[in-house]
Amino acid sequence: MAAVFSRPSITNPTIRSATRASMALVWLAALSGVLALTTSLAGLLWPGAGESIPFKTVRGETVLLYGQGLYRYDTLFSAGAFKGSDLLVLFGVLPLLIVGLVGYRRGSLRATFLLAGALSYLLYNGASMAFGAALNPLFLVYVALFSSSLFAFVLALTVIDRAELPAHIGPRLPRRATAAILFLAGPGTALLWLSDVVGPLLAGKTPVGLGSYTTLFTYGLDIGLIAPAATLAGILLLRHDPLGYVLGVPILVLCALIGPMVILQTVMQLRVGVEFTMMQFVVIIGGFVAMSLLAAGVTVAVFRRISDRRQSISQ
Repeated sequence: MAAVFSRPSITNPTIRSATRASMALVWLAALSGVLALTTSLAGLLWPGAGESIPFKTVRGETVLLYGQGLYRYDTLFSAGAFKGSDLLVLFGVLPLLIVGLVGYRRGSLRATFLLAGALSYLLYNGASMAFGAALNPLFLVYVALFSSSLFAFVLALTVIDRAELPAHIGPRLPRRATAAILFLAGPGTALLWLSDVVGPLLAGKTPVGLGSYTTLFTYGLDIGLIAPAATLAGILLLRHDPLGYVLGVPILVLCALIGPMVILQTVMQLRVGVEFTMMQFVVIIGGFVAMSLLAAGVTVAVFRRISDRRQSISQ
């Protein structure tokens, strides 16, 4: 165990100037991985059979709660979404986290960006569960995941030397395409959620996705944090500011993970009895998957242009 978590060592001098060694990042990222593994396995395997429970909300509406397992007090829609996210964490995000963490300890700038991207998803997931899920026995674990992934994500961004970064980025990096994806993911997602919220609020009605909850946490998180961060990163990229890469690449990885997440969530929601209209399949689900595919293609191109060794300064 001591060998695995010994102090990060960066021996290549061309890499040393691009990333800084941080033992705190290694421990926090590893802790985040363990906590995410725990919450995901619990979400999928927690015992407790039961049936859907009709529940009258404080607004006088009747919704169906899942009624079984860890998510018994969540709506059918949310329980299916949580289970889909659990699957993505287990088979998608945690492998990326491990690869990124191992590469970071070896001094890889490319792996550091991958680690930051994986942490961005765990941070998003941890915040969603800590603030958005109905109270269950793992509440404090969600809080711990949110906290550890938040500080690990911040450290992952700070260990990248912005002054040295341009020397490690190839001149053919798709800067404009990356900025376009960030603008699509930022303002685009905000406008989509606003279209769901503004009308009902103005009419004094309840937004469709509220269910048994007191607020729409995911909407608030996406509109208030993800959208501005993606927009800012896109603007900085177009201005050739190294901070644009530091912010933008992890968000790009997060966007690439949205498609698999939406697909898995939709499959699990259908399994628990949620019904979707054709419009929802085409516009919302299809739109997110299409955006994710574009982001995945650009992500691959971006990582191919990030080098662990110094090269010519990008233009």
